[in-house]
Amino acid sequence: MNERSLFLPHRLLCIAIAMLLTSTCFAGVHADIAQPVTGHVDGYEDISVGEAYSLLSNTSNGIQIPIDVRTDSEWRSERIDTPYPEFPRHFPLSQLSGSGIQDFKARYGGQTIILYCKSGGRSSSAAQTLADSGFTGTLYNMEGGITAWKNAGYPTRAGNTAPDTPAQPAGPSSVHAGYQVSYTTTAADADGDPVRYGWDWDGDAIVDQWTDYHPEGTSTTAYQTWMQPGSYQVSVQSQDIVGDTSGFSPTLTVTVDDEENNAPTTPNIDGPSRGKAGEQHEYTFTVSDPDGDQVYIWVEWGGGCPAVQWRGPYDSGDVVTLTNTWNDTGTYLVRARARDIYNEQSDWGTLEVTMPFTHVYVDAWSAWSFIRAWFAGITGRQLLPPL
Repeated sequence: MNERSLFLPHRLLCIAIAMLLTSTCFAGVHADIAQPVTGHVDGYEDISVGEAYSLLSNTSNGIQIPIDVRTDSEWRSERIDTPYPEFPRHFPLSQLSGSGIQDFKARYGGQTIILYCKSGGRSSSAAQTLADSGFTGTLYNMEGGITAWKNAGYPTRAGNTAPDTPAQPAGPSSVHAGYQVSYTTTAADADGDPVRYGWDWDGDAIVDQWTDYHPEGTSTTAYQTWMQPGSYQVSVQSQDIVGDTSGFSPTLTVTVDDEENNAPTTPNIDGPSRGKAGEQHEYTFTVSDPDGDQVYIWVEWGGGCPAVQWRGPYDSGDVVTLTNTWNDTGTYLVRARARDIYNEQSDWGTLEVTMPFTHVYVDAWSAWSFIRAWFAGITGRQLLPPL
């Protein structure tokens, strides 16, 4: 047997060993791919439904926003049920591309997001897409999705009822062009969902401005500035988190003029300038505005008494009655100022008040004990036997 013949089996043995090692390495790679990804992933983190529920049921750990990335029909059919302000929103995975990603980042950038779907696959894809896009907030993927959430016994909400039509907007009916004013409304939702409000400022039945979501049934304020004089019909509709909307509310007619605004007049304060400490005293404050605008009033009593902060609004010429009690003797400066609907403020109106007297309340038993002690101290004898 020559040298070449001895080398051939050795070479075949090396090739066989190499193939065996290569096969082992590929098998290991496939085993890794088949295993589910848990814990921290580049750009986002996987969490269990238990961890998600703990985060979403306690605002002391910050605000986390759950976002459902399933289809519209899945979202409307059933979704997780978590309280305001950590209630679920909907942003389907199909919209997380191009301008949709920019829209998502504009809405939720810098916030803490918990993404979920039916079982965790689509939400994982959404999380990775957002992480790759440079999303600046914190991203969590809820493993197991709403299926695991339900299996764990956590609450969901199925179906939906549209919110009620909002109340007619409340606010000034006469305003100046170029000045910002505010209007309020409220609407109930039979499902208890948070609602937002769409304001139509010009009467064309098209929403010009949406507010943020608020708990249903709570008063919500929106701000508006008309630049041109005229008559405007203002109405508002409500929309719940599922996306169902009400009809428009009854309209409020607002007349806009081009006059300059004037600050309210200094409030007139009327009431006693002397009194007794510990007693309640009544004062009246007359508020007025040269333009006839509604006004608010701020009152400071002095002596550490809490201020009455921007109570109102009141019509121009109204007389506001307030009471206060000073518990200590002394001289106090009562101050009041008015603010109109454009935030123009008046000068301070003042009234000096003196509390020269204080009440001393002594019950009969204490008085009798005092007299007996005094008598015994002087005479060395008891006035009368103890009762």
